Amino acid sequence: MNQPPPVPRAAPIHSPLYVAKDLLETRYQGADCVFVAGSVGRGEASAYSDLDLIVLYPEVSHAYRESFTHKGWPVEASVHDLETLRYFLYKVERPEASASLAEMVKEGFEVPQGTSRSAQAKIMATEVLADGPPALSEEECDEWRYRLSALIDDIREPRSRHELMAAAALAYGELARFHLRMNLKWVSHGKSLPRRLRLADGALARRFEEAFDALFARGEARGVVALAEELLKPHGGFLFEGHRREAPAGWRSY
Repeated sequence: MNQPPPVPRAAPIHSPLYVAKDLLETRYQGADCVFVAGSVGRGEASAYSDLDLIVLYPEVSHAYRESFTHKGWPVEASVHDLETLRYFLYKVERPEASASLAEMVKEGFEVPQGTSRSAQAKIMATEVLADGPPALSEEECDEWRYRLSALIDDIREPRSRHELMAAAALAYGELARFHLRMNLKWVSHGKSLPRRLRLADGALARRFEEAFDALFARGEARGVVALAEELLKPHGGFLFEGHRREAPAGWRSY
């Protein structure tokens, strides 16, 4: 049975800067400052966007992330000091080619104002972004080629339209992230992935849109298959024959 569309939440009464300042004075007492970031900070928020905050303390026992509602705003807050922030930037996010935290710190608006710590955080984030993501190893590249080969085979001749849609949804992210990683670009997941593609190559992003639009709207897979063939070719093409991946010797029952 058809369901009515969701009703957008009522517009919050308070501005994001007011909410960030209020949280600094109540929930995050003792924090150095708060960065207001994400789509709200960029002025690109939708009716369902969260208020993304980076809370910077002089010192925390451990970093954490929490979600809650405050004065009508759904809030997602990541809490750090400079040491935990550095760890997450270099040891957690950069190995996965994720720049989300670094970008939020670099672009974030400081509340109530900039401090020496927030300046250090912004320098750190800027350095990470300038370094760029690490290159994939040959083994990682081959594993990605193998996964994409199986997905594209599922798209070439699906057993049902539902299987086609499921394979195509997965293939979009896998193919886009493979291309970005092989070109030493930052990656994203979900709704922000098309934006990453546009930033990296506007013409290619339009080809992604056209190919996957044809597949999702009309079930035409030729464009997606051709796009995958083109993007994998410089890296050895599709891979099945001879692919081998060994598990670590210690992976035994315990």
